[in-house]
Amino acid sequence: MKNRILLTVAILTMAIGWPSCTQEEETGTVQFGLNLSEDDALKSAASDARVAAALVTVQSENGALTYDKEYLPVYKFGDEYTTKSLKIPVGRHRLIEFMLVDSSGVVLWATPVEGSSLAHLVRQPLPIPFSVGTQETTTLSIQVIRVKDHPPSDFGYVNFKIGFVDRFCLKVFYSSRCVEEWPDGLMAPQLQPRLTIHAGDRLILDEPLNPGENMYLVQSLAKWYVITAHDCHGNVVFMKRIPAEELMKHRCADQFEPLVINREQPDILVTPEGMTDPTIKQGVFGTVVVPVDDSTDTERYDTRPVVRDIYFFPYAVLDSIFTFAPMNCYISPEMIHTDPEAIVRSNSDGFFQVPLEAGDYLYLVKENGQFYIDMREAHMSYRRLGHVQVNPEEVTKLMINIFDCSMWQ
Repeated sequence: MKNRILLTVAILTMAIGWPSCTQEEETGTVQFGLNLSEDDALKSAASDARVAAALVTVQSENGALTYDKEYLPVYKFGDEYTTKSLKIPVGRHRLIEFMLVDSSGVVLWATPVEGSSLAHLVRQPLPIPFSVGTQETTTLSIQVIRVKDHPPSDFGYVNFKIGFVDRFCLKVFYSSRCVEEWPDGLMAPQLQPRLTIHAGDRLILDEPLNPGENMYLVQSLAKWYVITAHDCHGNVVFMKRIPAEELMKHRCADQFEPLVINREQPDILVTPEGMTDPTIKQGVFGTVVVPVDDSTDTERYDTRPVVRDIYFFPYAVLDSIFTFAPMNCYISPEMIHTDPEAIVRSNSDGFFQVPLEAGDYLYLVKENGQFYIDMREAHMSYRRLGHVQVNPEEVTKLMINIFDCSMWQ
C-alpha cells in the first residue's frame, strides 16, 4: 500500500458586508489542515519538510472554476499543518484538484482522480462534492499519495506542470506601521495593505500584505519585476525594480531570506574627499550647491558647493507626500511614510555618488531638519518634480541647487 496522508478540510461559512437575501453576496472560509496518523510510516511521510504549499482547484455547481490551482502556503504548528485561509462563495462546489508542492512548484503529493490507476488507494478520490451554507461549518476529509516516480496519468491528471511550472514562491516579510498608529486597537486600518507585482506593463500579482512573513506565487515570465507595497492608508511604502535573478534569492525555501519591506534606514554613504568623477557603473552622480551670500545684491546667482545628505526614495511616494504637504519647497520628515532606498553625503566640493538599482527615484536634500525639494531644477529642466531616473549600466548626472524657498512661493 502506498503512503497516504489524511487531510481534514474545514470550511467555515460566514456572511460579509451588509445582510442580503442573495447567496452570491456571501462567502465562506476554506482552510486545509493536516491530520497526522498514529501510523509511524504515515507520520514520517507527513513530516515532509519540502512541502511549501497546496495547489487547489475548485469548481462551482455551474461548472465554472472558482479557483484554478490556487496557491495556499502551508504552515507547520508542532506536528500539525495548516494553510492560508481561502474565501469561497456560498453554494455547491467540487474539489477537482489537490496537490502539495515544494517552493519551486514541484508536486510532491497529490489526490488521485476517480477512475485513475491510483484511485483505489484513497477512500474518496476526486472530484469531491461539498456545500457551503450560511452560519455553518462543513468538514471534508481527503487523502494524498506521494508522487515519487508516478506519471501524472496515474493520478488522472493530464500534466502536473500545467499552470505552475513557470512560477516560483516569493517570500516577503512586512513590518506594518499600522500597529504603531493604532496601538490600542481603537480604530481599524483604513485599507488592507497590499503587494502588487508588475512584469513590464502587465499586473501579475495583487494580494493582501500581512504583518510578518508572506508567501506569493509569482510567474517566471520577465527579466525585471516592479514590486510595490501599499500600507493601510493606501500610501506607497515600498517600490523597487528588481531583476529576476535577484528576486529568486527570496524564494520560499528555508535557505533563502525574505524580501523585507519597511526595512531599517540604510547607512549614510559618505563621498570621499577629492572625488570629482564617478567611480560607479550604475547610479547617480552629481553636485549640490547653495547661493553665495551676495547673490541678491549682485542680481547674480553665484553658487558654492556644500556638504548635505541626499535621500533617494521610490518615486511613487511623491503622491502621498504632497497630499498634505505645504505649498513650498520644504516638507517635514513626518510627511514621508517609507524608508529611503539610499542616503549619500556630498564631500566638501559638493560632489556625491550613490549606486542604485535601475528605476525611478525621488531625491530630497536634508536641510535644517527638513527635506528640500529641488523645485528650481525641476522647473529649469522641465523635469518631473524631484525625479531622477537610473537606467541599467548607466550613471545619471544630477545637479542640485538649493535656493531660498520664498522665491518660489
